[in-house]
Amino acid sequence: MFEGTAMFARTAIVALAAIAAAATGAVAVARDKKPEIKPSVTYAKTWEKAIEEAKLLNVPIIVYSHGFY
Repeated sequence: MFEGTAMFARTAIVALAAIAAAATGAVAVARDKKPEIKPSVTYAKTWEKAIEEAKLLNVPIIVYSHGFY
Protein backbone atom coordinates (compact mmCIF):
# COMPACT_ATOMS: atom_id res chain seq x y z
CA MET A 1 0.00 0.00 0.00
CA PHE A 2 2.71 2.52 0.91
CA GLU A 3 4.87 1.53 -2.04
CA GLY A 4 2.20 2.67 -4.53
CA THR A 5 1.69 5.92 -2.65
CA ALA A 6 5.41 6.69 -2.66
CA MET A 7 5.58 5.97 -6.38
CA PHE A 8 2.58 8.24 -7.00
CA ALA A 9 4.16 11.01 -4.93
CA ARG A 10 7.48 10.66 -6.80
CA THR A 11 5.66 10.76 -10.15
CA ALA A 12 3.69 13.82 -9.08
CA ILE A 13 6.86 15.61 -7.97
CA VAL A 14 8.59 14.85 -11.27
CA ALA A 15 5.51 16.01 -13.21
CA LEU A 16 5.30 19.25 -11.22
CA ALA A 17 9.01 19.87 -11.71
CA ALA A 18 8.61 19.38 -15.47
CA ILE A 19 5.66 21.77 -15.57
CA ALA A 20 7.58 24.37 -13.56
CA ALA A 21 10.59 24.07 -15.86
CA ALA A 22 8.42 24.45 -18.95
CA ALA A 23 6.62 27.46 -17.49
CA THR A 24 9.90 29.11 -16.55
CA GLY A 25 11.21 28.64 -20.08
CA ALA A 26 8.01 30.05 -21.58
CA VAL A 27 8.22 33.13 -19.36
CA ALA A 28 11.85 33.68 -20.35
CA VAL A 29 10.96 33.44 -24.04
CA ALA A 30 8.01 35.82 -23.63
CA ARG A 31 10.17 38.30 -21.73
CA ASP A 32 12.90 38.30 -24.39
CA LYS A 33 10.47 38.75 -27.28
CA LYS A 34 9.86 42.36 -28.25
CA PRO A 35 6.19 43.31 -28.61
CA GLU A 36 5.03 44.08 -32.12
CA ILE A 37 3.97 47.68 -32.39
CA LYS A 38 1.92 48.41 -35.45
CA PRO A 39 1.83 52.05 -36.47
CA SER A 40 -1.66 53.36 -36.86
CA VAL A 41 -3.05 56.66 -38.03
CA THR A 42 -6.61 57.75 -37.52
CA TYR A 43 -7.96 60.24 -39.99
CA ALA A 44 -10.61 62.84 -39.34
CA LYS A 45 -13.89 62.06 -41.05
CA THR A 46 -14.35 65.60 -42.35
CA TRP A 47 -12.19 68.59 -43.23
CA GLU A 48 -13.84 70.61 -40.44
CA LYS A 49 -12.94 67.91 -37.86
CA ALA A 50 -9.35 67.92 -39.15
CA ILE A 51 -9.11 71.68 -38.69
CA GLU A 52 -10.66 71.44 -35.21
CA GLU A 53 -8.17 68.75 -34.17
CA ALA A 54 -5.20 70.66 -35.61
CA LYS A 55 -6.20 73.80 -33.70
CA LEU A 56 -6.68 71.78 -30.51
CA LEU A 57 -3.23 70.16 -30.82
CA ASN A 58 -1.61 73.33 -32.21
CA VAL A 59 -0.16 71.50 -35.22
CA PRO A 60 -0.20 72.37 -38.91
CA ILE A 61 -2.29 70.57 -41.48
CA ILE A 62 -0.18 69.24 -44.31
CA VAL A 63 -1.94 68.41 -47.55
CA TYR A 64 -0.05 66.18 -49.94
CA SER A 65 -1.24 64.99 -53.30
CA HIS A 66 0.68 62.36 -55.20
CA GLY A 67 -0.25 61.47 -58.72
CA PHE A 68 -3.59 63.26 -58.88
CA TYR A 69 -3.35 65.69 -61.79
